[in-house]
Amino acid sequence: MADFSRTLNFTSANEDGATELEALALAPSDHVLCLTASGARPLDLLLGNPARITAIDINPAQNELLRLKIAAFKVLEDEALYAYLGIANSRHRPDLHRRVAAGLPPASRAFWEARPGAIASGVWHSGRWERVLRLGAFGTRRLRGRSIDRLFAASSLSEQADIWRTRFDDGLWHGAVRVLAQRWFWTRIIGEPGGAFLPPPAESEARLTGLFRRAAKHILFRGSDFAVLLFHGRHSVQRALPLHMRPENLAVVRERIDLIEITETGLDALGASGLGPFDAFSLSDFGSYCGQSDYDACWNGVIASARPGARFCERVFMNPVQPGPALADAVRVDPASSQALTHSDKAIIYDIRCGTLHPTRE
Repeated sequence: MADFSRTLNFTSANEDGATELEALALAPSDHVLCLTASGARPLDLLLGNPARITAIDINPAQNELLRLKIAAFKVLEDEALYAYLGIANSRHRPDLHRRVAAGLPPASRAFWEARPGAIASGVWHSGRWERVLRLGAFGTRRLRGRSIDRLFAASSLSEQADIWRTRFDDGLWHGAVRVLAQRWFWTRIIGEPGGAFLPPPAESEARLTGLFRRAAKHILFRGSDFAVLLFHGRHSVQRALPLHMRPENLAVVRERIDLIEITETGLDALGASGLGPFDAFSLSDFGSYCGQSDYDACWNGVIASARPGARFCERVFMNPVQPGPALADAVRVDPASSQALTHSDKAIIYDIRCGTLHPTRE
């Protein structure tokens, strides 16, 4: 875990910001708490026009990535921004980086000076998970290149679901997922500590194959930036992008980017941090890294920093942990909204839990 908590693990985007925006229904007076990760989540939330976004992460590398992206948004025009991050090809990233680095604090400049390879290749695809997904996409395309093209060209959900059923949902796919469902693959090969909390392999395999079967019926893969990353290995301007990187949204993100504040802390420490109170929480899938006691401790930190009635949006990947009985009165899930957002979420691999928080003040 020590290595995972100090390196760049996520650098692009693997969630659907539209889901968080709908679940949280942000108002201009709202103060939002958001987990940093790749920085995509806080940048997407700017499109909801809240008063402030506080982005937190226990991993300083992920916070440095967000600082870099913010600096890039401030000084680079659209085409240069795509080129610098690695979404578009470029031979001029070192020159672009000099402009970006001038807007970074000294400690952040030093952090990126020690990682020239990530800058030269484009930070967008330099994370641990991006490398894993790129390798997987390479293998998938070699085996099913034409089928992938047909999948992304589907004109309707029924056509797409039929392509998935006949060309993907077979023994080869299930065998690959069976390997991915093994804890040793996550912990030893990928170096992902969340693997320790995976359910038994058969249960994990059934969940993953079911998630893709469900997604094929509910969302068009060609409109999912996560599906692009999964099946093509890289994002590009020509394919689906996360909300904050879509051309029509870049100007709005630039205009509001100073609303983001970045802090290194964890959810469990929020109550004592003095950062709140918060009106909304974008929590991603923090449960992937928690046993029950740590998970409940994180929720206690969230509750302690929440205004009464604050909204939350949590993503659930593989670990099915839920708030313990002692939290039932404070964490109130909205089942209907959660189910609807789960089916519409373009990130494919998550279930959504959303609702409201009701802290008890002494």
